[in-house]
Amino acid sequence: MAIDTSFGEVRQFEDFLLTAIADTPEIESLAVAATGVTEIKALGIDGRLNLGVDTSNDDDIAAVSFGKLNWRSGANDLKMEARIFIDSITDNKFFVGFGDSLASADETSFSATTDTVTIDTMADAIGILFDNDATTKVLWCVAGATDSVTANKSLNAKYNPVAAQAITLGCFLSADRTSAVWYVNNEEVYRIDGSTALVAATDLVPMVQNFEQATANIISVDYLYGRKGRSTT
Repeated sequence: MAIDTSFGEVRQFEDFLLTAIADTPEIESLAVAATGVTEIKALGIDGRLNLGVDTSNDDDIAAVSFGKLNWRSGANDLKMEARIFIDSITDNKFFVGFGDSLASADETSFSATTDTVTIDTMADAIGILFDNDATTKVLWCVAGATDSVTANKSLNAKYNPVAAQAITLGCFLSADRTSAVWYVNNEEVYRIDGSTALVAATDLVPMVQNFEQATANIISVDYLYGRKGRSTT
C-alpha cells in the first residue's frame, strides 16, 4: 500500500441510489432481453439494482460490474464484496467475485454441475458461486487461473441464501495471488494459504452475475464494493 499519502488504497463503492443505470457511468451492466432490463429500484432509503433473468435454460446472463478493469491481480491485495437479495431460491445460478471481463460482455464465470466445478468462458476469476445444477446445492468458493480451476470448496448448507433476505458475499486475493479468503455475511468461511497462483496476473473487476437456469428470478444488488492498494509506480 502506498505510504506517501493518507489515501493509500483505491476504494470503489456503488450504492445504486440514482434513478437510472445511465446515471452511473462508472458501472457496466448486461440485461436479459426478455425480462432482465436492469433498472434501479428505490426501496426505502436504499437503492438496489435489479438483475433479472427469464425462463431460458443456460442461455443468458444479467450482470453488473464496475466500468473498468482497474483491479490488477499480482500488483496489490484485492478485496470485493456485494450485498444482494434474491426474490426466489429456485433453480438459481449466480456468481459474486472478481472476473476478467466487464459485465457488458456476455461471459460466464464458473459452473458446479454435478459437483464438478469448471471455469467457463472467463479465463481468470475468483469469488463465490451458487449453481442449482450441482448435486450439493450450496455456495462454492471458487477460483481459476488461465482456464484452470484452482479452488473449488463447497460450503455448509447453513450459509445458503434465503429468499428475500440479504446475503453479503465477498473475497480477498493476496498480492502474490497464492492466498485467498472467502466471506459470507462478513464471516470468513474458507481460506487458502498456498504456493500456487489462484488467479493469473491480469486485469479484473468486481461483479455480480445472475444466470438463467429455466426459472425466472431477480437478484437485487444493494451495493458493490472493491478495494486494492494504490500503486506506488
